Amino acid sequence: MEAESAARLTAEGELLYAANRQLAHYRRRGCWEGGTLELLDRGELRLGIREATKALYYGQTTGNAELLALASRDLAYAYSLAGRLDRADEFANAAIHHAAQTTAVFARERAKVLGLAYKIRGDVKLRRGVIGDALTDYGEALVQGNPSIRPFVYASMANAYLAAKSPDKAREFFQQAEETATPGLRATIRRGQGEVALAAGHYTEALRAFEKAAAAASGDDEAYSRLWALDGIARTHSAMGEQDAARATYVNVFNVAEKVRARFRSDEFKTGFFGNLQTVFDRAIVAFMSGGDAETALEVSDQSRSRALLDMVRGRVKASEGADAFADALRRPAMIQELRSRLPDDLAVIVYHVVDERSYAWVLRRARVTTLTLRLGSGPLEGRISRFRDALRDRGRTSDATAIGRDLYDVLIAPLGLGPSENVVIVPHSVLHYLPFQALRAETRYLIEERGISYAPSASVLLSLISRERAALGHVLALGNPDLGSRRLALPGAEEEVHRITALFTDAETYTQKEATKGRLLARAPHSQLIHVGAHAEVDLIDPMYSIIRLASTDGSPGDLEAHEIYRLDLRRTGLVTLSACETGLGRVSPGDELWGFTRPFLAAGAQTLLVSLWPVDDAATARIMGRFYERLRHGSAQSALRAAQLEVLGDAKSADPFYWAPFVVVGDWR
Repeated sequence: MEAESAARLTAEGELLYAANRQLAHYRRRGCWEGGTLELLDRGELRLGIREATKALYYGQTTGNAELLALASRDLAYAYSLAGRLDRADEFANAAIHHAAQTTAVFARERAKVLGLAYKIRGDVKLRRGVIGDALTDYGEALVQGNPSIRPFVYASMANAYLAAKSPDKAREFFQQAEETATPGLRATIRRGQGEVALAAGHYTEALRAFEKAAAAASGDDEAYSRLWALDGIARTHSAMGEQDAARATYVNVFNVAEKVRARFRSDEFKTGFFGNLQTVFDRAIVAFMSGGDAETALEVSDQSRSRALLDMVRGRVKASEGADAFADALRRPAMIQELRSRLPDDLAVIVYHVVDERSYAWVLRRARVTTLTLRLGSGPLEGRISRFRDALRDRGRTSDATAIGRDLYDVLIAPLGLGPSENVVIVPHSVLHYLPFQALRAETRYLIEERGISYAPSASVLLSLISRERAALGHVLALGNPDLGSRRLALPGAEEEVHRITALFTDAETYTQKEATKGRLLARAPHSQLIHVGAHAEVDLIDPMYSIIRLASTDGSPGDLEAHEIYRLDLRRTGLVTLSACETGLGRVSPGDELWGFTRPFLAAGAQTLLVSLWPVDDAATARIMGRFYERLRHGSAQSALRAAQLEVLGDAKSADPFYWAPFVVVGDWR
């Protein structure tokens, strides 16, 4: 949160402005005009924020109210798109304040600032459920904004009335929105008209509206519009008690989903439709499970994860040829039978899917598939997992962690009927991405003491990874303790790690301090079978494509390796990438279930297996775990090597607390 505060943004803006002394996205033609909205509408949230922070700094330095109004509006919009409602509201208020200080020359741009700023304030209130106040702000947007924003405001007002269970008023405002809407916007509005009829219980009218919307879908977003219309038809059939018809419609939904063009859709936010495609998949899974079709439900769950990856990248990066695991996962279904045929007899793959009221688990073994419905849904799980992680990181709350860990074990593990020596690969979903399963407890033991544990993003990706020949542990590239110009940022344990690691392998190159540069990693990684990076890392919660691993600078240029740059690496020769840094396995879970951070980019670049961490790690314990892990890795699987290392640290009374050993996880090919 501190990284996104106004003070930090201004300081960052000063550095960015000093680098090139340009405000390329803010032009002055008599008065300032903003062009950052174009970046944000394309989904380039971090780039848009960077441009706006430069303008924010320059406006504060020069006292220019026009520039401050534009920059604040753009920051409000960026944070609204990112779902950071507090920040969106803060900068919307700032935009309104600064706009009031501008001159008459700025009148045309002022209307653009005020219209969007009030609209964003209304959106924040609508998403928080404060509907009356949202409608007040939408009214101000209509009065003070320019005409181009009106159809979006009308649609948002309609959605507000829909949320308030006033379908007649919602219908009225959707009609006003349609009268002034562009052709592309009309498809979204038609969807809203179907929602109005469905909410009012007018099922025949709802079916007609959704069918009309499906038939009228056209242009670049034809498949996307048709998908939502079909979802409306399925929900209408379900409301009518026609469950077979609903499930049949959902089958069509998935055929259409394959054709959906992945791109950032800012119009969804502009019209007050704050849903996401994952909700369609979730509803379908519930429908198929309630109908006893667990196999189709599993395929849908897997497809939803592949869909989410496509939406995340959405054409913003050009992946290397090494991204075959992810390309294959998007072109074909999960192929569960093929995956099962490749599993050893002592291993089970557990696929979870969390919905509002409950969770589902599929346990895939070579011999059979077991399906279970678990009693906790997303809300209760999120609260317990958050408390569990807080207790794990606070070593003074070990008893709390133990109690919550036992409760979660009883819900998520005990019902599965795992064999006493059965190792597992966990495919988490939603809030479960944040859960260190290895630290869950039965009566007397942690789960890691029972069995080996690793993770995978989806069944499809796991199949693609293990279908490839396992990479040999040949050339090793190790970088650690990069010089970041501050003693406070030094990682002596990371430097010790790389020296211990390279001593175990005959073909290794090691770079530390000033030599641990971004350039060396980019140049040498494609030629290495094992890559180890011990450095600071920061996950960008606004735009994860700009998450960074901090490496040493070269000739004054920053050494930050950004996630989008990793996609362009060709790591098909790489069997293992270890990111011995803080929270490299995390980020945030997107609405489409993707865990955004560093896991996806490295796997997408071709790496078979990752070793990453789930929270800020202890330097000394990390060095010990890494040394033991690599010793065992030479003679066993990544999963068994990590388990042996964690058990050794757990067995020492000084480091038995899960804080020291539980953050580390193997992701991808467990072998």
